[in-house]
Order: sequence, then C-alpha cells, then structure tokens
Amino acid sequence: MRTLTTDRLLLRPWNMDDVEAFYLYASSPDVGPSAGWKPCESLGEAEEILEKWTAEDYPDVVFAMEEKGTGAVVGSIGLHRDTHRAPNVQCRMLGYCTAKEHWGKGFATEAAHAVIDYAFQRLRVKLLTVDHYVGNEGSRRVIEKCGFTYEGTLRRALQIYDGTYKDASFYSMTAAEYRLIRAKAAGLALVLPEEVSEEAFMAYYGEWGGEGPGFNPAAMELKGRSHKQWLKDTIAMRTNPPEGLVPSTAYFFADRAGRVLGAIDFRHELNDYLLHYAGHIGYGIRPSCRGKGLAPYMLALCLEKARERGLARVLVTCDDENQASASTIEDCGGELENRVEEEGRLTRRYWIDL
Repeated sequence: MRTLTTDRLLLRPWNMDDVEAFYLYASSPDVGPSAGWKPCESLGEAEEILEKWTAEDYPDVVFAMEEKGTGAVVGSIGLHRDTHRAPNVQCRMLGYCTAKEHWGKGFATEAAHAVIDYAFQRLRVKLLTVDHYVGNEGSRRVIEKCGFTYEGTLRRALQIYDGTYKDASFYSMTAAEYRLIRAKAAGLALVLPEEVSEEAFMAYYGEWGGEGPGFNPAAMELKGRSHKQWLKDTIAMRTNPPEGLVPSTAYFFADRAGRVLGAIDFRHELNDYLLHYAGHIGYGIRPSCRGKGLAPYMLALCLEKARERGLARVLVTCDDENQASASTIEDCGGELENRVEEEGRLTRRYWIDL
C-alpha cells in the first residue's frame, strides 16, 4: 500500500498513532450513521478498528486522509470487497467519509479521484462500485463528479448497525469507462482521416519506416496509393467495402493540439476470419509516442464508438508475445477467452463487454 498525493491531501496508511484523531471524527453522531456504521463510543473501540485496518492480512485498502497544510486527519477512504457482486478479485467497492467540520470542502471528491486512479492503474481492477443511502446528497454529488454510472436504487438494500434497513443507490465504473473519462479530461480524441491534413498524415506515416507486419493498423497503409486515393478508399470502407471485407471506420488518435498520436481501425462486424483471429479493432501508437501509456485511452475512445453503433461486446486480439498490447486490452477490461494458432503464431482473443 502506497501513499497517494493530491493538491491538498496525503492519502496514507493508517497507524496506531492516529487513534485519537480517528476517534475524534468517528465518534460524531453525524458521521458514522451516514455511512452505515455506529459512532465509536470509546478510544478502545477506535483502537480495535485501527488494529484491524493496519493488520497485514486485512484484505481491504483503507487510507487516512491527511490535510497537507495542517497534518490533521480529516477522514478516511478505501477500496473494499463488494459483497453485492459475485466473488471477483478484480472488483472493488469505493467507500469514504470525512469529519463533519470538513464537510463541503471537496476533500472526499479530491481523494476519490486519486483512489480511483490507484484502483484502475495500480490494482488493475475491472470494475469499481460505490453506493450511498438514499437521502445522502453529499455522497451522491461526490459519486456523480467522479463519473460513475448510476445502476439503480434497491429498497431495503442494506441493514445497518442498529438493525434498521436502508434504501441505497448503486453506481459502478468499468475499466473502459475509467479510461474514457480520463482520455476526454486530457483532451484526447478520435478524428476521422478527412480531418487530418496530408502533411500531418505523411509525417505520421513516415515514422513507421515502411509498411508490413509492424505497421498498425493496416488500414492506414498507402499500399502504393496517393494520399488522395487512400483517403477516398478509407471513407468508402465505412459503407461500401470491397467484396470479402466488412465495413469499418478508421480514426486517428489526436491530442488537444491536434497532433496525431496513433490510429485505430474499428470493424463494424465480424466475418469468419475476424472472429477467429483479427477481431473488431486494430490499433497502433505512433513510434515516437510509445511508452507513455496512451494506447488504453485510444482503445477506450474506440469502444465508445462501438457502443454507439449498438454493439454489446467487442473482440480485440493481439499476438501472444505482444505483452504491451495484451496489457492495453486488459486495462480496458478485456477477458481472455483463448489462444488460437495461425500459421505457427499464437493469437490471444479477448472480449470486452460494452
């Protein structure tokens, strides 16, 4: 467990020296009940909780929120097992609370953004969930600001410490949704080839050092054509592909300044070959832009296009030895179905639910 840093907070492991600070806010009659746990009644009870949180075999991750300017502990935030889901080590539930005197300062939202990054980037979860009791408007606003998707409200969903039942609203965020949110926040986007100048295209094309197996996606290869003819053919692929091919849309991946960072080809449907080997999506990051973790954001943006077209799931494949591409697919929630052999080479086949 590592320490996370935000503009105003240190999110660090709890230790037993924090017991008085923890008790100070956990004993408030307004803090615990809003999260479903009873207020601490003594320092001894607070010590028992911290002993559990700091034990080496404790399965959850719980951070103390420490304000940088004062060193004061202002709350807690953690990643817990979600008992409402089927047992799955790749799913965690976000939980948080702040001391009453710090309500309304945005600490929970600030901490949540950092812990969401930690969950998807460090722990590599595929699903992050969160819930709040109906009527807890502060918690609802935190969840919505973080970009979670509302799933629904369950009546009498949770029984709290005093035996009463609470209605609760549930939310979730998939790995692909997380990458999509971060991509858009960073100003990353997919643009159609006709929106990219010939000069920008040729600069991108020239970096690859020639066409062939290393050039991805193949849809961006000129194959002896002029840029004008390539563009005409690429546009035609969306609705009128040559016999034996399926409709597809090629996109360039660009930053806020419009610089081309990569390209991706989305095939609208699968034929027999695509189903077994190539999948719905092929992609490649520009050689000068590799090693920056950009590929999962490009893939997430393309998954949004697939969802808009009505697909429920997509197949994405990669060479068995291409660990970078495998990690990209897994970072967007890909589930490995199998490995298949083609001309002596193994291909990994992943499905991603949309």
